[in-house]
Amino acid sequence: MDDRIIDLHTHIYPATLARRAMKVAGREHDDYEKLPVKENLLKRMEEEHVALSVVLHVVTKPANGTDVNRFAREIMRPGLISFGGLHPDCDHVQEEIEKLKDMGMAGIKFHPPFQMVKLDAEEYDPMWRYINRLGFPVLIHCGSARVKGPYDLYPDGAERMIRLLPDVPVILAHMGGRSMDPGAETLLYQFPENVYIDTAMSAERQELSDFERMVEAMGPERVVFGSDFPYGTQKAAVAFIKNSCFSETEKAMMLRENAKRILGNAIRMDSWERMTGAGGRTKL
Repeated sequence: MDDRIIDLHTHIYPATLARRAMKVAGREHDDYEKLPVKENLLKRMEEEHVALSVVLHVVTKPANGTDVNRFAREIMRPGLISFGGLHPDCDHVQEEIEKLKDMGMAGIKFHPPFQMVKLDAEEYDPMWRYINRLGFPVLIHCGSARVKGPYDLYPDGAERMIRLLPDVPVILAHMGGRSMDPGAETLLYQFPENVYIDTAMSAERQELSDFERMVEAMGPERVVFGSDFPYGTQKAAVAFIKNSCFSETEKAMMLRENAKRILGNAIRMDSWERMTGAGGRTKL
C-alpha cells in the first residue's frame, strides 16, 4: 500500500535568516535543530514518513522577489519542491510570473498581511488571469497574522480572485481562515471544485471535532495536508488526521492523493520513486 505523505505547506529559509523568521512565533532563541533550515525539514520528513514537502516562499516587498525566488529554486531537490513568491505590486508582473514558470516553480504563494495588499482589488485582475493562463496552482494565506493591518483574507475576500482562476487549483490555507463568521464559512463550502483548503496549524489550534465538521462540509477530496513547519510540526499534523473519524481512503486523500492531483506534473514520478524506498521512506 502506498502510504507516502505530501506536506503542501512548509517554510524554510537561508541559515542567516532562519532565526529572524522565528520571531513571528516568539521562538527566535530555539536551538539550531529546531530552526527552519533545509536539513532540519528533511530530518523531520524522515521521522514522520513524509516523502515530499512543498516549500512556500513569500515576497514581502516587490524589491525582494529576485532573492526570494533564487533561494526557492536553489533548495529544490527530490523530496522538496517550491511555490515561488510574487508581490502583486511588482513592476512587470506578467514577466515575473513567466520567470517563475521558467524556474520550475510548482505554484505561487501569496500572504496578504505580510505583503500588505488587498488581494481582491480590481487592479490585480490581469495578474490573476495571467496566472490562470499559465496554469499555476495558487496558495493564499487566509485568516489573521501577527501583523496589524486591514489585510486579513477570508472566503468572502477570496471570492473575486477565485472567479478569475477557474482552471487552476486554488488552496486557501489554514482551513480557509477558520476563524470566520457563519456566512463566510458557508461561502467556502460553495466554492467550485478547484478550490481546496489546507490543514496548516489545525493540529495546534483547532479542536479535532471542529476539524472533522469542516472536512465533512468541504469534502475530504478538497482538503490537503499541511503542517506549516516550523510553526507547526509534521508529527502533530500527521497524527491529527490519522486520529480523525474519516475512513482510510479519505485520510489518504488528505495526506497524499489530493496533493498529487494539485501538483500534477510538478511531481515527476521518476523522482517520486527515487526519493522513496520500497517501504516508502524518504531517502535523504
